[in-house]
Amino acid sequence: MSRSILDKELQELDAQIIRLGTMVDEALERALEALAAGDLAKAGMVIENDALIDSLRAAVEERAIRLLTLQQPLGGRDLRYLASVLSIAGDLERTGDGAAGIAQNILRMTPLRGDTMPHVKMETTGIKDAGSGNTITEASIMKGILDLGKEARRVLQGTIKAFKDRDVKAARYIWEEDDVVDVRYHMVRHDLMAMMGGAHAVPALLNDSLILQRATYLLWMAHKLERVGDHCANVCERLLFIVEGDSYVQNLPQQGKETKPQV
Repeated sequence: MSRSILDKELQELDAQIIRLGTMVDEALERALEALAAGDLAKAGMVIENDALIDSLRAAVEERAIRLLTLQQPLGGRDLRYLASVLSIAGDLERTGDGAAGIAQNILRMTPLRGDTMPHVKMETTGIKDAGSGNTITEASIMKGILDLGKEARRVLQGTIKAFKDRDVKAARYIWEEDDVVDVRYHMVRHDLMAMMGGAHAVPALLNDSLILQRATYLLWMAHKLERVGDHCANVCERLLFIVEGDSYVQNLPQQGKETKPQV
């Protein structure tokens, strides 16, 4: 394979990866819109389109493996790129799975709400958080999840742009920005635990026997959004490896930062 042909193949592979990231971002956007509006049709669309994301990931892997097989020996950066593409495609596809998972939980949670089950009396007054003094309700928790989703999408979009531009500075920043997503996730989890914890649990369940199931689905959705940040951190680490030939994580102890676990 000549250099010009290889360069064209690599450009087409790059375009596939960027397209994969864009499709995942669109799926996440639709999932969050479905969650905010209770739009079951849109949630169903996210689930149905997940197969397209899976198919594109398979196409990326097939092309990368073919190039690895046919183009030996490779130059250092080409080899790092093709080896990393397999990991990057996997992280993007799993982010898409997270969007589909949110959509599935929307469908599961919908029959557990008072407007579709008149015998359920949903508590709207909420409880006071002893730490912050804020009133916690299901509505405030939902808003927290949607805010978490906006942060996760911002990190995902930044990751896709950093990959497209081979921007290692942005990749380093985004790797650290994952902490912002984690903080928002822990805020949502804290509120859910406060709403269902201690002395609040029994009155809440007596008033609404399905609240615990809804809270569980909300926690699952928040966790899937938190994982978006983890997958983006992985993609950014691989980008740094492609461009610089070294793992950013390996350099973290020298900078006084704890090494992030691989996910």
